[in-house]
Amino acid sequence: MARRSPNSHELQKRAFPFIARLRREDPFRPADDAEWRQAADRAASEPGRWYAWAGWAPADVGYKLIHFATAAEAEAMQRWIAESGIETRPPPARVEAGRLTVGSYNAKPD
Repeated sequence: MARRSPNSHELQKRAFPFIARLRREDPFRPADDAEWRQAADRAASEPGRWYAWAGWAPADVGYKLIHFATAAEAEAMQRWIAESGIETRPPPARVEAGRLTVGSYNAKPD
């Protein structure tokens, strides 16, 4: 009988049971994305000792769930979210540009 591989998402959720919730439906600007990741590294006991994913359960839609190993780490991150105002920052500006084309059959040579 074939053995199933472990569900890595569930393993991560069990390893990091405490959650900070970041309410954001719009995409982040690259600088904002880097900033919340650095804040999560600072809040965690070691850089990279956290796990984030987009909530899909009805109560979590529109949230980025950031999991930590201890309640103190999750509270520190939640405090940073409230103080930084990252939830209300504007999304990236939309670029309205013309279509790029490679060539055209109707192009007239100069």
